[in-house]
Amino acid sequence: MGPIADWGLEIEKNAIKVNNAKDYQTNIPGVFAIGDVNTYEGKLKLILSGFHEAAVMCQYAYNIINPNKKYVLKYTTVGGVHGFDGSSKEAKKAVVKAIK
Repeated sequence: MGPIADWGLEIEKNAIKVNNAKDYQTNIPGVFAIGDVNTYEGKLKLILSGFHEAAVMCQYAYNIINPNKKYVLKYTTVGGVHGFDGSSKEAKKAVVKAIK
């Protein structure tokens, strides 16, 4: 763990324990741990788990940084994707017909 081991974080089996039921915070408020560095009951060391932890953690961190702002989650399928060149691509609007 290197210098992190001296920060006062709760460590178990060479990983940082987090609150996975809520926000992936450590025992130190405002300090989060996601991905392979963290541990909790039932932890699956998969990249997919890390992506999920990051999405959840970012929402809670945003609320700490901006306590008076509402966090609005946006999907690329709703607002389109903006390219590095300034272009914008939107999903085609589909019409769903009822099956009779």
